[in-house]
Amino acid sequence: MKPQTTPRLVLIDDPLSTTSEAYRVLRTNLHYANPDAPLRRILVTSAAPTEGKSTTVSNLGVALAQTERSVLLVDADLRRPILHLIFNQRPSPGLTSYLAGEGSFQAAIAKTSIPNLSLVPSGRIPPNPAELLASRRMREFLDAAVEKYDVVLLDSHPILPVTDACALAAMMDGVVLVVGSGTTPEGAVRRAKEQVEAAHGKIVGVVVNRLETKSDGYSRYYRYYGKQKKPVK
Repeated sequence: MKPQTTPRLVLIDDPLSTTSEAYRVLRTNLHYANPDAPLRRILVTSAAPTEGKSTTVSNLGVALAQTERSVLLVDADLRRPILHLIFNQRPSPGLTSYLAGEGSFQAAIAKTSIPNLSLVPSGRIPPNPAELLASRRMREFLDAAVEKYDVVLLDSHPILPVTDACALAAMMDGVVLVVGSGTTPEGAVRRAKEQVEAAHGKIVGVVVNRLETKSDGYSRYYRYYGKQKKPVK
């Protein structure tokens, strides 16, 4: 297994870049994705590993926090967690501590250096991630989170290898699927979509990561596709 590379918070490091603006576009489109009710519990995942889901959820969290909404980022990838490294936090206590009944909701939360943005790290890696994520305690955790925060963003393990993301999908207001341009086969994306929908999850958008747009002068670009799969200009 290759070592993980810690993703970059581009909205902090390079706020005027095209990539930063793309995250703001994603933020805006998610705000209007469900006209009947705001999306408050959002799962960000991918079909396969290394598609950029953790980078996306981290920067989306920063983008939302910059609009003065209270945001809780939750590292629900209980197999290869990385959000604690991105935000320079300890990995435990965290989500698994709460799910195992070893700590309170508040004890699992860490403040980040970014105003309005808090983090729940994964906690210790458990032997039974899918069962913990599908548990009644997980539903209680999410209920407590939306009482205290405007938006709750979850990072999860990719969909196809294991059932973790699908266990969470039905508890969410929406699922954002991150797809690596040129790396994720179309069939894999289709199977991931079908698995989320079979679990009664609702895909509200797709983020195409590492899209080559040389004609526009950009090399690493993130583009958001809404429910109709139309590119946002």
